[in-house]
Amino acid sequence: MSSVLASLESLAATVAGALPCADDLATLTPEDEARATQVLGGIRSSVVATISLLAADIERKSARELGTEGLAQKRGFKDGVGLVQNLTGVGRDEAVRLVRVGGLLETAQAVAPVHKGDDPPFDAGERSIAALAALPGAWDVPVAVAVRNRWLSAAQGDALRQSLGPPQLTELAPAWRAAALELIGDCWSGQWTPEDLARAAKRVRASLDTLAAVREAEHCKELRSFKRFVRASGMVHYDIELDPESDARFYGPIRTMLSPRLGGPRFRDAAEIARARELDEDPRSNEQLMADTVVDLVECGGQSESNVLLARHRPQVMVALTAADLKKARAAQAVFRAHHAGDHSHCPGAALGLNCAGPDQGIAWIDGSDTPITATDAVRMLCGGGFTPVLFDETGQAIDVGKDQRLFTLRQRRAMAKRDGGCLWPDCPMPPDACEGHHDNPWAESSANHKTETRDGTLFCRRHHLMLHNHGARIERRGSQYWLLWPGRDPVLLHAKSGIRAQLRAQGGTR
Repeated sequence: MSSVLASLESLAATVAGALPCADDLATLTPEDEARATQVLGGIRSSVVATISLLAADIERKSARELGTEGLAQKRGFKDGVGLVQNLTGVGRDEAVRLVRVGGLLETAQAVAPVHKGDDPPFDAGERSIAALAALPGAWDVPVAVAVRNRWLSAAQGDALRQSLGPPQLTELAPAWRAAALELIGDCWSGQWTPEDLARAAKRVRASLDTLAAVREAEHCKELRSFKRFVRASGMVHYDIELDPESDARFYGPIRTMLSPRLGGPRFRDAAEIARARELDEDPRSNEQLMADTVVDLVECGGQSESNVLLARHRPQVMVALTAADLKKARAAQAVFRAHHAGDHSHCPGAALGLNCAGPDQGIAWIDGSDTPITATDAVRMLCGGGFTPVLFDETGQAIDVGKDQRLFTLRQRRAMAKRDGGCLWPDCPMPPDACEGHHDNPWAESSANHKTETRDGTLFCRRHHLMLHNHGARIERRGSQYWLLWPGRDPVLLHAKSGIRAQLRAQGGTR
């Protein structure tokens, strides 16, 4: 038996004998209980660090290229993670994390080695961003050393490294390192949990590489799904995955209607207070209330020309973006038109040697989501209504809060429905109640366009409304006619599908 193993087994026996039983713990004062938990947490951190180093070495000695000669394979396991899982009794996700943390600790040892009996390169009790910044190596070296020095917990370090992730372009590495250092400092000052740190790192990553964030946002949209199947019990199960924008549209009304039960703001006037009291006293669980609310909303939407259920307290979803990203969204519309017409000379992908994915659209943020959307999507959402824009300058100060009423009113929608007769897109059969109101004068182009007028609005189904914005197309009103201006194509006159328009045209009232 090696001296290391003998020492560990002796330590295990000592710890087992020293740990108090439940009766002993019950005698602790609240202050002693908190301190005991802290002490045990420190012991756990030390043990996890050692296990992580072993886990990383086991994974390396079980590499796939070693085949049947791998350490794990010789013991009948598929990979090193499986062996670690078996030896420690943890779940697979935790075993994977142990391997990752072990890799971080190996990196720290390679850059700033510490040997038993030697003086450490840093005073482990004095946290220092300057000391971390002076370290050589890759962007994640400060994270690795912070974990080794116990300046970050293993969970915090892993969350930061995984959520910030490696830069996709080598020239972004200095910005990544600076971001990692700033996040470490924020974690110290804010006493962040690993979850807090992961969310912050995810937001920073999107802000540092907006092109990658746009690609991820588009990929996120592609993953949306809605599945339905009937269980043997007769209950019907729905499985739904939504991107942040769709979730804001879906969950916003539910949260508004059930706000008092879900921890949201309390209503103020007598009728609202009475409604809140009813919700508090409702014997149904929150899950049952949410299920019933979804059914009610779908039924209401299916039976109404316009949803008036939320007319008084329409869910206000805030969309935040910087002035710079709004400028990108404005510029992107022109680049989109050229891009879809085959001219990629202004697309940033071509300049960076990447596959051309269109212009840099900028990013924006929906309330309650750490996953950004494109700024052009934000502009499109503001066109559709129900979202409130908040514009920020480079210092983080809000410089403009838009109107929360971007929706066409019920009266305006009725007028548009009679005028357009449904989706104005050529050959689209969708009726008016399946359409969205499109603001022909883009909100992002001028403050003069921050108004909702019937004559400057047109009806399109959601699919064609998305196509309009995603391809940089425009609707132009010429007198009483509406023209589709598609990039690289001749203007197309949009013909209304309503009886009244056909009558007026036949009588010479419109062209």
